Amino acid sequence: MRTRTLFLPFFLVLCLIAVPVMAATLTVTTSAPSYAPGETIIVTGTAVANTDVTVQLFNPNGQLVDIVYVMSKPDGTYTVSFNTPSNMPVGQWIIGTYTVKAFMGTQTATATVSIQQRVAVTGKVVDSAGAGVAGATVTVGTAWTTTGSDGSFTVSLPAEGTYTLKVSKANFYTYTASVTASFGTNNVGTIKLVSLEDKIAALEQEVAGLSDQVAALTSKVNALNSSLAAANTEIASLKTQVTQLAALTTTVQQLQTTANSLKSSVDSLQATVAQLPAFYALAFIGIIIAVIAVILVYRKIAK
Repeated sequence: MRTRTLFLPFFLVLCLIAVPVMAATLTVTTSAPSYAPGETIIVTGTAVANTDVTVQLFNPNGQLVDIVYVMSKPDGTYTVSFNTPSNMPVGQWIIGTYTVKAFMGTQTATATVSIQQRVAVTGKVVDSAGAGVAGATVTVGTAWTTTGSDGSFTVSLPAEGTYTLKVSKANFYTYTASVTASFGTNNVGTIKLVSLEDKIAALEQEVAGLSDQVAALTSKVNALNSSLAAANTEIASLKTQVTQLAALTTTVQQLQTTANSLKSSVDSLQATVAQLPAFYALAFIGIIIAVIAVILVYRKIAK
């Protein structure tokens, strides 16, 4: 009776340990139903705790393209990942539906996942200091996403084409650009957002610069005003001189008229002077004739 009594608790303990082990079922799943070339396929599942699990990835032709060995955690979960090439097809990596197979002892579990040639736009949003801007809204066409903690983003598009890219966040100016996206990953690089504070600071600097320019212009205007005042003084002096010159011109004209009149008088006097010798001769002859006449008269009277 004592032996049976001891065996029964031991059997119950063994059952309690074995049942969870036997009941643990291997599972496998992927983080998304489809991926684009260049993305990482995340595989998770459950297994017996602290047990080796083999996970294989087969292409659409059934060819093994990658294999990962992992040990499940104490809680029975496991996680593995497969990195896909950015450009496909390459080697055994082709577009299509892939099969994920997990092995644990004699148990197997499968899942399917597709790799599709999609159009994706990636980039990073930073501020004026170069730090990543988290939580910014990135819109490409009608598709959108938000930036991560480091400012990076990925937007999946339905087709190739040219789209309008917009990046916006509160207290920042909206960034807008045109982007042409083709199949695969299109990296637009680093996008710099200008904050309102940065813009205000820049405007303040511009205003300060403009103030300096205004002060310099004011000094120039004052100098020009001084030069203008001096010029006005010189102009007034010139006007006085012109007036005096005009009066002098009038006087000169009057003197010229007087000179012309005097010249006419001199010319007339010269003509008169030129006629004086003939006049004197006639007068002398007249006197002689008069004397002769007097003599004749006297003789006649004397007789």
